[in-house]
Amino acid sequence: MNRAIYALFGLPFWLAFCPTPAWASEPSPADPKSAISFPLDIAILDPAAHEKLPPCLIMFPEGVDEDGRDVRGPLGRLEALRGASKMFPEVNKDPGLPVVLRGLRLHRNQKADGSLAGYEIELQGEFNAIRVPVEPAEAKKFLAGEPASFALQGEKNYGVYSYVSTTTIELQLTGDEVVIRKLEGEFTFREGFSTFKSKSLKLGPPASRKYLYRGERTELPNLPSI
Repeated sequence: MNRAIYALFGLPFWLAFCPTPAWASEPSPADPKSAISFPLDIAILDPAAHEKLPPCLIMFPEGVDEDGRDVRGPLGRLEALRGASKMFPEVNKDPGLPVVLRGLRLHRNQKADGSLAGYEIELQGEFNAIRVPVEPAEAKKFLAGEPASFALQGEKNYGVYSYVSTTTIELQLTGDEVVIRKLEGEFTFREGFSTFKSKSLKLGPPASRKYLYRGERTELPNLPSI
């Protein structure tokens, strides 16, 4: 059974093996500037899935933190605040914390005179999104079709519970597609006076292909930002 993610962050260390479909092959180089408009929406796809589904990742695998402590109780209470996953219902009973990487949205901000004010990037999960400013140099590389890295951090405070999730993505625009080459993630949450941190996640391409995930330029939903 595929492990998955459904809030904003979480990552699968275990991806079930299945034949790689034709659409998961390495994308052909294309003009990276072809018909770019903003906001630029990119759906993230998991080539290991039977259908065009986003990656399903698990933080706190097996329900333990980086120190080996059992955190299934606090995790269950945190998940109850967020709600059950509808995209990946099979992971609702997983002892870890599921996180869905639905897509990316690049925003171009303008000044009153129409000139460029900068860029922001939004990482969407199942229920909400993280939106942060983009380093100008990385935005320039991405739009030129060069590999670029974006770091995103989101925080949510429910009072008794709060969490901080951090995700770094290396990706490259190739016409109407995007290849995601690397992904790193961390998740820390607090319940009362106790704080728990998951093992850091570092994912790269499998031996069978040159990229980790791929993306398609398509319309994404409008989700609340955290």
